[in-house]
Amino acid sequence: MEGTLAQRLRTARMMNALSARQVAALAGVSPSTVTRVESGKMNPTYDVVLKLLDAVGLDERIDPVADPLAVATARWILGVGEEPPDVDYWINRWILTGTLKMDGVGDVTVPDLQTFAYRAGRAAALTWRPKVVRVRQDRSWDEVAAGLARADLVWAATGDRAANRLAPIATEAYPCFYVDDVKCAIDALGFTYKAPEEWGEPITLLPFDGFSEDGRWRDDDGIWYAAPWQVVLDCYGGSDRMPEQADELLELMLAPSEDEVAASA
Repeated sequence: MEGTLAQRLRTARMMNALSARQVAALAGVSPSTVTRVESGKMNPTYDVVLKLLDAVGLDERIDPVADPLAVATARWILGVGEEPPDVDYWINRWILTGTLKMDGVGDVTVPDLQTFAYRAGRAAALTWRPKVVRVRQDRSWDEVAAGLARADLVWAATGDRAANRLAPIATEAYPCFYVDDVKCAIDALGFTYKAPEEWGEPITLLPFDGFSEDGRWRDDDGIWYAAPWQVVLDCYGGSDRMPEQADELLELMLAPSEDEVAASA
């Protein structure tokens, strides 16, 4: 196998916090096959290559695959929102990797919530979501929010700014917004599309389609934010320090309330 492909397989596996054994379970091959392919000691068949790529979240062009069904299924397992279609696909994958467990009566349980949320978020990385649009970051986050509000669009911030609203820990470098009509937002605010090879971080616009996300809430200053669990999952699927922000936000959300602490005293 070409070195670049083997390297991409290994990098994607590590980025998704998967062991060789877990990738092997997903691909239906032996763990030694995974390690030999990644080290360049084995030249697999095309069929095996496709299975390995799928196991680590890459398509046949070696591009990341982002499936909003993963976050929708994760939300439902966490008790948020309606049951989406085809939940068995991601449930079965997560059971194979030990991310979920099946109890004696057939119900799924989450052994480690952080790992579960991380893998769900990585399976639907923000910048690779279907119909995502990246435009030049030629204005501040606040200017974008104000422009979306003036345009009378349905919108909500997610990513690092939304995480910092709930648990401030990092600078905000990647403006991300859900918008009900991405094209209208681009036209109304005069955005310029950003080419992949252009230098600089983009503003990311995601379709607010009622499936990829879970609602929104409005702050006292009139800013709309994605729902907290959605922000956690989105940040785990983000870049730079977003996963760290998701860790902090998740810890805050799971912390016992003052009443719970008092009751246990």
